[in-house]
Amino acid sequence: METFRGAGTPPGSAATPPPRARQGPSWEEEAARCLRRVREARPLIHHLTNPVVMHWTANVTLALGASPIMAREPEEFPAIAGRAGSVVINIGSLRARDVDDFLAARREARRNGVPVVLDPVGAGFTPLRLETARLLLEQGVTAVRGNGAEILALADPDRAAGRSRGVDSQRVALEAVAGAARELAARYGCTVVASGATDLVTDGRRVWTVDNGHPLLAAITGGGCGATTAVAVFLAGTEDPARDAALAMAVYGRAAERAAPRVTGPGGFQAAFLDELYALGAAGTATVDGLRIREA
Repeated sequence: METFRGAGTPPGSAATPPPRARQGPSWEEEAARCLRRVREARPLIHHLTNPVVMHWTANVTLALGASPIMAREPEEFPAIAGRAGSVVINIGSLRARDVDDFLAARREARRNGVPVVLDPVGAGFTPLRLETARLLLEQGVTAVRGNGAEILALADPDRAAGRSRGVDSQRVALEAVAGAARELAARYGCTVVASGATDLVTDGRRVWTVDNGHPLLAAITGGGCGATTAVAVFLAGTEDPARDAALAMAVYGRAAERAAPRVTGPGGFQAAFLDELYALGAAGTATVDGLRIREA
């Protein structure tokens, strides 16, 4: 499975420029609004995902206040699309025969005005994964959420293969990912979410960075896939997919930050994380704090 993210800006690193002054409601107020909307509507989130993360992503959906369904029979897609709040297409356990099912689910969702969120797990690792992810993008999705390597691969496989490592090169890589994300968003008319130590969200015009998160998310199976689920939940009923995708990533990362001090390892972290995710909007109170979202 993919490596998800680090802990945001490490102690002792160069100071981050101050965020632009935000007009209107704070990010915390906007996140609370999204969580209230979800808990009031309890949208149905249709997952076409891989079996490795099915249990985890269903629990993330429930913790946020939505309802999961993991249907894979194409005959059901039209009925589900008529009731769904959003659809997740995750290619983590991709088989060639899955491609037609993904396209059918995407088609029914779009026909009903339902947001589609693509998780291009391992895009660029094999030709089948890259071709499938690109085909879905070309057909049209609302958002794509992947790690930096996956986003680079979708934009330019050669650029992804040549990415460098190390402290200094991480800054270059982030700039490359930002360029690739904006390029993809503009090319396909969708929101692009690139996960990493700093998450990046763009619709090709606006760009936000999100510094919430914790390294323990990379120590559990499905940490990134759960983030895709969070994006799908926040996009159910949204009027601004890019903004609400940034809020989803911040809330997901903030739950990890709140959970980590209470545990000693990844086993306890999974339970604590779900508790914190649930607590952020439990019973409709939706109190959120400490979101680190910056407009670039």
